[in-house]
Amino acid sequence: MLALCLLISLALLAASCGSNSDSTTPEDPDPQKPVTTTIEGEDSSNSTAPEVSPPRSTTSAQSEPPSGNAAENSNSGALPAANQQSQINQSQATAVSAGRNHACALHQNGNISCWGNNRYGQLGDGTGGNERDMSLVPVKVKSIDDAIAVSAGGNHSCALHQTGTIFCWGHNSTGSLGDGTGDDSSVPVKVQGIDDATAVSAGDWHTCALHQTGQVSCWGGWGGKGLVPVEIDGITDATAITAGDYDSCALHEGGTISCWGRDAGSVPVEIDGISDATAVDAGGRNGSVGEYFCALHQTGTISCWGRDAGSVPVEIDGISDATAIAVGEAHSCALHQTGNISCWGSNRAAQLGNYAAEFESSMPVGVTGISDAAAITAGSEYSCALHQTGNISCWGSNEDGRLGNGTNNYSSVPVKVQGIDDATAVTVGGAHSCALHQNGNISCWGLNLFGQLGNGTVGTYTVGTYPDYSPVPVKVVGIDDITAITTGLWHSCALHQTGTISCWGVNQDGQLGDGTGGNERDMSSFPVRVKDIEDATAISARDFHSCALHQNGNISCWGPNWFGQLGYGTGGDLMYYSSVPVRVEGIDDAIAVSADLGHSCALHQNSTISCWGYNGDGQLGDGTGGNENLGDISQVPVKVVGIEDAIAISTGISYSCALHQNSTISCWGHGSYKWLGDGTTDDSLAPLKVMGIDDATAISAGGYHLCALHQNSTISCLGDNSHGRLGNGTSGGLTDYNSVPVKVVGIEDATAISAGRSHSCALHQNNTISCWGSNTVGRLGDGTSVSSFLPRFVVGFGG
Repeated sequence: MLALCLLISLALLAASCGSNSDSTTPEDPDPQKPVTTTIEGEDSSNSTAPEVSPPRSTTSAQSEPPSGNAAENSNSGALPAANQQSQINQSQATAVSAGRNHACALHQNGNISCWGNNRYGQLGDGTGGNERDMSLVPVKVKSIDDAIAVSAGGNHSCALHQTGTIFCWGHNSTGSLGDGTGDDSSVPVKVQGIDDATAVSAGDWHTCALHQTGQVSCWGGWGGKGLVPVEIDGITDATAITAGDYDSCALHEGGTISCWGRDAGSVPVEIDGISDATAVDAGGRNGSVGEYFCALHQTGTISCWGRDAGSVPVEIDGISDATAIAVGEAHSCALHQTGNISCWGSNRAAQLGNYAAEFESSMPVGVTGISDAAAITAGSEYSCALHQTGNISCWGSNEDGRLGNGTNNYSSVPVKVQGIDDATAVTVGGAHSCALHQNGNISCWGLNLFGQLGNGTVGTYTVGTYPDYSPVPVKVVGIDDITAITTGLWHSCALHQTGTISCWGVNQDGQLGDGTGGNERDMSSFPVRVKDIEDATAISARDFHSCALHQNGNISCWGPNWFGQLGYGTGGDLMYYSSVPVRVEGIDDAIAVSADLGHSCALHQNSTISCWGYNGDGQLGDGTGGNENLGDISQVPVKVVGIEDAIAISTGISYSCALHQNSTISCWGHGSYKWLGDGTTDDSLAPLKVMGIDDATAISAGGYHLCALHQNSTISCLGDNSHGRLGNGTSGGLTDYNSVPVKVVGIEDATAISAGRSHSCALHQNNTISCWGSNTVGRLGDGTSVSSFLPRFVVGFGG
């Protein structure tokens, strides 16, 4: 009963919750029970009423959690490092380059964006210069709109322009910017004497350029001896170049490779045994072998060698179809013809991209969840992939925000760099939200304490600190064929094209449906398959349990069964939970299902509705109940009275609502927050018509408020308005309830609505998403943790 006691203050549970009063797990804020584990002061003094567009963020933030009130810190730079959002509305990426602690992307329009560490101005946006300066999301490099290539080095970056010139920015004490000064620059400066370059490669301390003539020139180097480019002797037929820590290599027309030493200008030496290379890459130090190099052969094989251990290349086992290579610091990756990626070497910071991998691997291991990669790059303990869609995902160390997803949580599986705008559905859980993409992928944002974001990470929580969360969307790993999604309080589920279902997040009471669970800390941070379901057509989860609609009209549910909400009809003592789906008794003609905290409801083919589970507030709608005791339940479905024309059903925490064929709405059950729409706070054991709505096309019952989508694509909400849940630009105290629907400001093109416990999200006609209400733990997805009384775009979905 631990989780239940943390979430509801029903009188019937007062005695059973007493034994768990010392629990420190953070809960979702209850309007009548403010909690101290979330950001304080979420009222009108701490919230904003912005337009539907996130503001430009700074590139500097602290990674430590803030102290004090969020309102006091909202402009101080003391908010969590995750509270940032992208400055740019990215066009499709065409290339990506990972440096030591930062990465850069080239876009179709010739712009460049960079993210990660900015201590030396290596992000190129005119900021930086302090030890902790960084950006957790991409920022636009200044004054570049005609780039055709980008390369990120140790602490600097360089761009090749259509004109054949090169501009660099960032750290310059060794002359790596090539402008002759040795001074750092946070904006691009022109490399002297180069106007015919065809490629550029930024190393750790130096940079090299390939000329149209096949010659190579380099500048920089330890000691600052080369402030301007100097030509490398003996190279006249190079087709590609790579710059590593202190060494560089050139690929020749004939397939041979030559490399040269610590300072630019040293004499190149040909590498033995390589005569058919098609690519070469140099990386950082790799344990005992020092600087590390790899060559891609025409056969699709890869061979690697280290400077300090001799120059004899050794073939990497298990790779025969590679199309590209990337060497990082102590690890390397290969892109395969299939679009998959495999990596090997150190896995100290999860840079191999496989949550099952050991601390290190001498054999290549597959990167989780990538099957459409078009390019690969590796940096210092992290890697990034360019996808065929033009998106970018990264994995490994996220110190300084080098993964570009708005957090600095490490990730053992790829997470998407911001820049996505293709949502087809959105669903809101207790403190997190998820979006379904056109390609069948899922992204989630918000609280991640139990792995409910599905990206392979699990958060931690300590009293007095912020729980782990992501204020911007991160990709759910390992699934790409999804047709529907649903979110519970601390778990999420997805319906596959095959009719199967996967769930992830908390599993304390069998919420994942895979036959496991039952312990307080059971959870999964990546999707697991629900047992025995292969013909599902719809799914629903709201708080703790989930239900699936089958092709034959049956319904099965799994998870907690404290009030008979699984509909199993056992007839005796309540089964505490089921970790596998069980069939709801007596239903074989359902066309929709909706599950919430302690009850569930089904819409039948004949437009009637039946509900089962807890009835202490009359939420089953059969004219009985309302006694708020454990005996007031039904373990089997009972018919809702007076409804014969329903076309949709939605359940809230302790109430239920139906959408009728005539576009009106009726609700029943608990009425304390005026969400029943009859102007009172009284409970109702039977349906009541919601006043003021006669043109609804969809409904969503949230924790403490109800929202409706109208025929004109607007949205209105009623009920509790604390934290700005109703989206009308206002928010009162803890007793600010609206019994009459109020219009959500600024939305005229909605196609779907989802209401959660204390926030809501809308899907727009252009596939963007906006959210409003409480924003603790980043649940609005706008890159901040500041609540909003008006809709704000989710970053990457219009933001």
